[in-house]
Amino acid sequence: MSKAIFWQYNGFIQSRKEKLVNMLISEIIFLKTNIKKAGNRIEIKELKIALDKLEYLLNKLKKFSSDIPETDFDKIIMLIYGIFKNIAEKLEV
Repeated sequence: MSKAIFWQYNGFIQSRKEKLVNMLISEIIFLKTNIKKAGNRIEIKELKIALDKLEYLLNKLKKFSSDIPETDFDKIIMLIYGIFKNIAEKLEV
């Protein structure tokens, strides 16, 4: 029974990691598309900064094993949210 629980838990953690990786990849693609559409240098600069941050997170996440604690997943989600909130605030002005 303990092996079954371990496999279920490992599958749950792995699926969360895969979801984060997929989310980061889709957001990176979104930013790259918007960099091409950006109207001025300030927008391009802000989008590139955000893109660098997301790519850094993606690379760090890929290096870690599937043993990432749930709190770290929540922190990564909040970091991604913060990056996009920052972009929205800077591009609104």
